[in-house]
Amino acid sequence: MHATHQFFLSRRSVYVLVLDTRLSQEENRLDYWLKIIQAFGGNSPVIIVGNKIDQHPLDIDRNSIFKKYPIVEDIVGTSAALSIGIDDFKSAIIKRVNLLAYVRDLLPESWFTVKTKLEELGKQSNFITHDKYLDLCAENEVSDETSQRTLIGFLHDLGVVLHFQDDPRLEALGILNPQWVTNGVYKILNSHALFQHKGVLTVSMLDEILNLPEYPRGKRLFIVDMMKKFELCYDIESDKTFLVPDLLPKDQPDLSFNGIPAFEYVYPVLPSSVVTRFIVRMNQHICDGFVWRTGVVLKIGDNKALVKADIEDRKITIAIDGVEHTRRDALSAIRYQLDEIHNSIKGLNPEKRVPIPEAPNAGPLEYDYLLQLERDGFYELPVKDGNRLVKVDVRKLLSGVVSEAERRQSAGNTTNIYIGGSVSGTIIAGDDNEVQR
Repeated sequence: MHATHQFFLSRRSVYVLVLDTRLSQEENRLDYWLKIIQAFGGNSPVIIVGNKIDQHPLDIDRNSIFKKYPIVEDIVGTSAALSIGIDDFKSAIIKRVNLLAYVRDLLPESWFTVKTKLEELGKQSNFITHDKYLDLCAENEVSDETSQRTLIGFLHDLGVVLHFQDDPRLEALGILNPQWVTNGVYKILNSHALFQHKGVLTVSMLDEILNLPEYPRGKRLFIVDMMKKFELCYDIESDKTFLVPDLLPKDQPDLSFNGIPAFEYVYPVLPSSVVTRFIVRMNQHICDGFVWRTGVVLKIGDNKALVKADIEDRKITIAIDGVEHTRRDALSAIRYQLDEIHNSIKGLNPEKRVPIPEAPNAGPLEYDYLLQLERDGFYELPVKDGNRLVKVDVRKLLSGVVSEAERRQSAGNTTNIYIGGSVSGTIIAGDDNEVQR
């Protein structure tokens, strides 16, 4: 269900992260969950609860966690079975909620009236149009547009409704009952028949999966449309057949691919949704049906590319094959889509690395470090490749990723001037730029 976290991990919240004290920090995936909360929850505070202390004490590096994750405000040990630490846990929640800046904000009583009526409508209908919401606001004296937008934003953050006003594509879907949406998506992702069908969803299968009264036949494709909007699936045949990448086989198929490693991203934590969304975005370029849960082969122009994720090592690697002079363009198309996904997840910030073709036994070099070397005039870099030293041409390596003109543009109009011997006075370079000695 990790790809669905974007539905309900919101801001304006207090997060409670529950660990099993019988497991280690790594087994509890503590870093993963804290980074996911940072990505989707903004600066919302976190209370870590270690449960089952009657069976094993809470054994985690508290000082390190507090230092590494400023969002963690409290760490509490509990035993739900024996009611140990529950009062401390409740006190921690009350304390953190009371300290939230916006909890004390004064809001018009009419806003609460609209909230209550929306909740009542949610018991009768799983979605209403945006126009219906505006009518409800007008009936209850919330008449100006700013108040209407602010109120619906609050209600979205509080989980009362789902409404995506910051995304024009999603705003048109109206005001939704969150439970209705997430339950529908869960039913699809949990479908044994869909798993057996390797993620290929047909309309007839959809009718069998969502065969409950709350999902009338005319609204079932609406759930699929939500999944498409959130890049959880894509059309194979428009409105008839869809592919859900999260249910693809895990095994990589046998490939005859001889591409050269071109780029990689290393993540502090790699949400599975990054791979899912990338496959959805690039589905028109999938080559000969070679796609699996954590990877895909793409055909871009005269080039083929192998893009695959290693969830355990938290990295995505890109290799390019085909016509040499267009490899960089193929890589740029892939990097553009991945960077767009990264930018949509706050705080993800993967490290970019460039493999060295002439030094296959050396580790990839940091992309930003290579850019800095070039800016500072260091055009050769010795690296250890097994038992030998290899001189890496920095500019040539970077040119395989992005053109020299683009690098200059992104670095700004900086001119490096190297002068031997002694110079007196002032040098004028370019358009009256003074360089003092």
